[in-house]
Formats: sequence, C-alpha cells, structure tokens
Amino acid sequence: MDRPMKLALIGNPNCGKSSLFNLLTGARAKVANLPGVTVAPTLAPLKADRGIELIDLPGTYSLNPRALDEAVTRDALLDPDQRPDGVVLVLDSANIKRNLYLCLQTLDLGIPAIVVVNETAALPWAKSALEDALGVEVFAVHALRGRGTKALAKRMSDWPNRPPEVHREPAAAPWSERIDLDGLRQALPDMTDAGLLRLVNSDGTPDWLRTPAIAPLEAARQAAGCGLAELQLAEAGHRSQAVRRIAQAVLQQNDPLDLNLSRRLDRVLTHRIAGPVILMAVFFLIFQAVYAWATWPMDLIDAGMGALMEAVRLGLTPGWWSDLLVDGLLAGISGVVIFVPQIALLFGAVAALEESGYMTRVAFMNDRWMRSLGLDGRATIPLLGGFACAVPAILSARTIPGKRERLLTILITPWMTCSARLPVYLFLIGFVVPDQPWGPGGLFNLQGLFLFTIYGAGLVAGLALAWILHRGLPKAAPTQFLQEWPPYRVPSLKRTLAQVVQQAKGFVVGAGQVIIIVSILLWGLSNTSPSGFAEVDEAHVRVVQELDGADEVALAQAELDWQAARMDASWSGRLGAFIEPAIAPLGYDGRMGVALIASFAAREVFVGTMATLYAAPEDDEGIRALQRRLGQEINPSTGMPILNAATAMSLIVFYMLAMQCLSTVAIVRQELGSWTWALLQTAGMTLLAYLGAWAAYAALSGV
Repeated sequence: MDRPMKLALIGNPNCGKSSLFNLLTGARAKVANLPGVTVAPTLAPLKADRGIELIDLPGTYSLNPRALDEAVTRDALLDPDQRPDGVVLVLDSANIKRNLYLCLQTLDLGIPAIVVVNETAALPWAKSALEDALGVEVFAVHALRGRGTKALAKRMSDWPNRPPEVHREPAAAPWSERIDLDGLRQALPDMTDAGLLRLVNSDGTPDWLRTPAIAPLEAARQAAGCGLAELQLAEAGHRSQAVRRIAQAVLQQNDPLDLNLSRRLDRVLTHRIAGPVILMAVFFLIFQAVYAWATWPMDLIDAGMGALMEAVRLGLTPGWWSDLLVDGLLAGISGVVIFVPQIALLFGAVAALEESGYMTRVAFMNDRWMRSLGLDGRATIPLLGGFACAVPAILSARTIPGKRERLLTILITPWMTCSARLPVYLFLIGFVVPDQPWGPGGLFNLQGLFLFTIYGAGLVAGLALAWILHRGLPKAAPTQFLQEWPPYRVPSLKRTLAQVVQQAKGFVVGAGQVIIIVSILLWGLSNTSPSGFAEVDEAHVRVVQELDGADEVALAQAELDWQAARMDASWSGRLGAFIEPAIAPLGYDGRMGVALIASFAAREVFVGTMATLYAAPEDDEGIRALQRRLGQEINPSTGMPILNAATAMSLIVFYMLAMQCLSTVAIVRQELGSWTWALLQTAGMTLLAYLGAWAAYAALSGV
C-alpha cells in the first residue's frame, strides 16, 4: 500500500471519541466532559498496527454543518482527496437515539464502517438488534475505563485484510427524484450518488470543490424546486422516522441512575440565582488554593535553583562562559520553573471541572446575558479556554455558527488571563498587596483575593470591548443555542494528572525555548558595549581603593553602582535609554523597558528577562532574592524603588490588556483570514494597555 490506511472516528460531540482515540493510539488529545473540545482533525497511528492511521474528527450532530468545526467533518467524508478508507462510528449509550441521525447519514455514504457503542451510562440496549438494523458490526466499549478496546483494536488492525461489509442500502431520499445529478456526476466522477446528494443538501460551497463543479451544484439545488432549508427539513423528517424505528428495536427506555442524579444536581447548580453564586465561589476557592497550596513547592524550587546557580558558578572557572550560563540561562529559566506549581494547580482544577461536566452548564447559564453583548453561550468555552492559552481557545471558537458572534469571541479571547500572564502576576502581586490572611479566622489569603480580582478584571475588560463592538458592527440575525448536557462524572485522578503534566510540560518547554534565546541575546547585549567597559571598570577600581577599610555596606553599594554603570554603558543600556522617555510616564526604567519589549514575543519571559537584566550578586541568587532587590534598588528618575506598588500595578494592568503573544496574532489572522483584524487587534490592545498602565501609575504614585 502506497500510503497508510486511514480510519476516521465519527460521532456527536462529547460521545467519547477523543478518549477512544487516546486509548487506541497512545496519543494525548485533550479530553473533557463537554462538547467542542475537538475542533480540528487529530491524526495518530494505531498502536495495534502502525500502518493504520486513526483520525479523530470534530464532533457534529449532522452532516449539514452549522459551524466551521462541523464542516471539517463533512468535508473529510466527501472530499475525494481526503476521504478515509473507513469510518468508526461512535455512539454514546446514554444518547443512542440522538446519535443515530449522524450514524445513518454517514452509513448512507457507502464508506466501509463499524459502529462502537461507548457505554457511558447503564442504559440497556440490544447489540444484535442494532447490528441487524444498521447492517454493520457493532462493538461495545467503555472509553474511560478501557473496557472492550482490545477487541476493537484487533478488528481495526485486521481492516486491510477484512474490510467491513455494510449490509444496508442507502435510504432513498424523498427529494432525490427531483434532483438532476448528471452534471455533478461528470464534474465529480469519484463521488457516489449518496455523496453527491449529501453535497447538494449541505449549506454553502466547500473550499475543496473544484470550480467546474460549482455551477452543476447550484443547478442541482435549483432543480429540487424548493429552498435548501426545505430540502434539509425533508431529510430530517425522513431520517427521524428511521431513527425512531431503530430505537424502538434497540433500546429499553430506562433512565440510568447517573442521569437522574445529574438532573437533581442541575436544579441547584444551574439555578438562576444559586448557579452564578456557586460559579463565583468555585473559582474564588481555586485562586485561594493557587496561593495556599503552592507556597512550599515554589520556595523549594527557588532554593534549589539558587543552589544550582551557586554550585555552577563555583564549579566553573570565572569568565564569560560561567556568567552566560548562570546570569543568562539559569537566571532566565528560574523565572519560569518557579511558577510551575501554581500553574499546575490552576490547570488541574480546570481539568477536573471540565471532566465533571460542570463547564457545559456554565455555557448555558451565561447565554442570556451574553447575548446582550453580541455573544452567545457557546463563547463561554473559548473564553474559559483563554485562561489556559489563547491559541487553542481561539481555535475552539469554530464551534460558534454565527460569523458575527465568532468574530467578537476571537477579538476578546486574548484578554482572558492565560497561563503566560500568571507568572508575571505572581511575581508582581507581592509589591501591591501583602501576603497575609484575611476573612473569618484568617481563612483566606489576601494575595489570592487580588489574583482572583485580576482574572475578573481581564474578563470584564474583554466583555466591555464586546459590548462596544456589538454596538458598532453591522447587525446579524441571532443564532439558536441548543446544547446537550452530559451526565455529571467524578473526575478521574489519572486523566486529570495526565492533563496537568501535559499542559505544564507544554508551558515549560514552550517558555523555555523562548527564554533560552532571549536570555542569550540579552546577556550578550548586557555584557558588550559600543565603547567598551574600560572606563567604567577603572572608575570602579578607584572607588574601591578610596573605600579601603570602609564597612561592608559601602563596599556592597559600590559593587551595585558598578554593575549599574556597566549596564548603562552596554548595548541593552543604550536600548533602554532610547526607549525610556516613552515608558517613563509608566514609572519604568530603561532595563524594565527592555524586559517589556522582550516579552512581546511571549509574556512569560518577563520574569526571566528581569532576572537576566538585574543580575544578582553571587551570594543573593533566586527569584525571591530578585524581588527583594527590586523592592530596594532606587530608580534615579523617580527616586522610588524600581518596583513599588505603583509600578507593579502599572505592569499588571499593561500585561492584562496588551497583546504580547506572536502565536496569538498568527492564529487570529488564520481564523479570520485577514491581517487587518489581527493588526488592528494588536495595535488597539497595546494602546489600551499603555493608557491603562499610565492611569494606574498616576493614581497610585500621585503623579
């Protein structure tokens, strides 16, 4: 075979496709108990046979797509150039009747197929009756527990030698007699009549459709003598009858215990008053935990990195190489790894909420008030996803069918506080509010409350922008929001930890790659000078000679003055002096301005860059020591510490509002198909960030 055999997983949203995909391939596609997690095809070889590739396609309720992610699935089945060699149709045992609609549409295309029933609920069903009704092999599995997957994997690995036979004729479409397919047959000779009918009855014109086929497609639709909506309504009525007949033969109508429990929980968790209060309380407790539980591992990491830097410095011969390794690479990396415990706690809490099924209900609770901002409830998932990373969050906006709602969602998602902002906030919060208990009996942490407020402020800023744009953009007809609620589940510790490890690893590796490049570059700029350091070094020698016999405090200050003078004479010092007039109104000195510019590539490099630019004395290394030093060292321009409440709050506001992520700019351009929106968004966010940072500094410093 010239290419690997490709098998596609097809099913409704949240039916267990991605869990099954991970079990069969060993991949780590994101899994959650909510719809819309998979928005683009994921491909990996089958563990049982590496010559077979499995494709996890986005979930859809029908092959008549309403959103971009659903169109991906339709096109994968119809486009002759990407059509799979076979399909594995996944049905959820708790929703077999609803899942059968897509199942019948797919089987009618004539692609070799098998059906897998994911037994997520204890709802009785008859396997033999389902096989007889569909005319295909049926397998029962439990994707979360792995039950039944060995037999399924064996059958899939045997696919090339024994392709499944579909003992079922495509259902006769009641409108097909009125449609002339001759023109389409000539333009698309590789497609079956069932595929051509599916194309005629789908919205829009797929991108893969060749130009000669566009005119015959429109002609075939017009030949039906009715509109596309009427064709789709006729199909829905016809297939619904078939679904009811099969369901009556297969199902015994009993509500499983977990569905009854879910309904009782929903009466409380989605209550119009209690629901929002519970939601706020859940996230408030998460941010408290981020501070309360992460302190000791952070201190341990900081002490370990400080000891490592000291050991490396002592173990190497003094020189440029040891300085680069310690003051450049290790100082920069320490600014990333120290925050891993808090980031892991946040990722773990969100992953547990997603797997529990609670996050799906949050979208429903938000739908009504979000419509007043030009959004709908489906925007909740991308916005909450933005708290981890804006890139996959923006991709998940493909599930939103309305172009206007999708545009607004993409434009405001970068204002959600992503994991790259979190290290910056955690580094700066201590300069604004003290680390002390508050509330009844000192139960809560004041810095945790402030972090919760920062996250809320970013969300409010994004929603305010949506409201403004909603008033200015051309109006469009609102889309309906129909949502399927999965049953509540107890989160699996194993899967939650796997998600945490994967996301934390992605954060460290992604940030580490950038910080290594930035640290080397900044160390080079900070340790080279257009005029050399001879004059500065000679002046330092004279000062030390004059202080001969002076106390240690005076000598230590002379050392700090020398380091500052070398920095001012270096290339980075010259760059800082060049940009300082622009950032002085925000309370920043030149070196902080360089760190700000460096973080426009990726926000998370800010702390590591500060560690590189404000190099530590050999006996005072580590991020905690850096915080102490910046709180004591004076900025000559302001007469105040380099970092104080005003400058720290100014930086927090700047990072809250600015677009400092090249990957996000690129994905916005990709999803909106225009550099105009991407550049306007970046420029607008940067301007608002500057103005907001200036206002914060002016208010707190009394300038």
